[in-house]
Amino acid sequence: MPTRFDHLVIAVRDLDAAIRQYRQLGFEVRYGGRHTGRGTHNAIIRFGLDYIELLSVYNKAEALASGHRGSRLLEILEKHEEILLGFALATNDITREAEQFRKTELFAGEPFPMERLLPDGHLLAWRLFIPGGTAWRRPWPFLFQWDTSDTQRLQLEQPTAQPNGASHWSRVAVAVATGQPTIDLYRQQLGLKQLESIDVTQQVASCTTFRSGTGNIDLLISRGEGPLHHMLDRCGEGPVAFSLTVDDLAYTRHFLTQSNIPFEHDATGAHVIRLTPQAGVPFYLYLAGPDADFAHHAVFQPLAY
Repeated sequence: MPTRFDHLVIAVRDLDAAIRQYRQLGFEVRYGGRHTGRGTHNAIIRFGLDYIELLSVYNKAEALASGHRGSRLLEILEKHEEILLGFALATNDITREAEQFRKTELFAGEPFPMERLLPDGHLLAWRLFIPGGTAWRRPWPFLFQWDTSDTQRLQLEQPTAQPNGASHWSRVAVAVATGQPTIDLYRQQLGLKQLESIDVTQQVASCTTFRSGTGNIDLLISRGEGPLHHMLDRCGEGPVAFSLTVDDLAYTRHFLTQSNIPFEHDATGAHVIRLTPQAGVPFYLYLAGPDADFAHHAVFQPLAY
C-alpha cells in the first residue's frame, strides 16, 4: 500500500515564466533539472518529502521519442498553457503495487527506472509504476519508489520556508466520470482507507474521500448535468484542485494582501482561503489553517481550463 503523498505535477508551457509566476505567489521555487532521455525538465517547490513539480518540455523530439507519456504531455501543452497534470503516491514496495494491478486492464507494464540530473551534477533515481500506461490527466495516481534515500534527497534539495507560509500538502480533489470503478481501484488496487462519502448538491456530484499518509484525496464524481459534468467535457478526468496547509493563516492572509495577490475565503469557513483566478492560476489552490474543517472542502466551482 502507498505510504504517503509524494508530489503534485503541474504542466507548464514555459518553465521560466512559471517559476516567476509561482515565486510571485509566495513560493520558493528552484530549478530541478532534466529527466534523462525524456526531453522534459522541471522546477520544484519543496515542503519536505512532499513537493510540487512544475513540468515542461525542453526538447520536443526527445519527448516524442520517449513514448506515450511524452507525446501525451505535448498534446496537453498544445491545448493548455498550464494545467494540473497528475499526482504521485510514494511506496516502499513498487513491485507489490504493480502486482495489485496485474490482473486488471490497467496493467500496462512493469515498474521502470527514471532519473533526474540536478543542476549541480547529482542524480536522483526512482522507479515508477503507471496504471493505464500514462500518468497525465487520470483520476488515479501514479506510484513512486525512491532509490535515492529520503535523507540524501533532502540534502540535495533542501526544504526552505515558503514566503506565503505554506508548510505541506493536505488535499487533492480529482474529477471522476465513472464513480464505482474508480472507488474500487482506490480500495482494492491502492488499498487506501475510505473516510466518507457526501453529496455535493450544487455540483450535481458526490465526493468520496480516501486517506493517504497525512492528507486526503477527494474523488468528485459527476451525477449528471452540472458544473463538474461540464468541466469533465472540457478537460476530462484528473486533478482539479489542491490544498496546502499553512501554520499561521493570519500571516498568510497578510502576505497575500501585501503582495496584491487576489484571494477569497472559501465557503467552508474562515480557516480556508483560496487564490482566485485573477491570481493567474487556472485551477483552485487552497491555503488552509491547521484548524480547518475539511468535512465539505470539496465544494468548489470548476474553472474553464
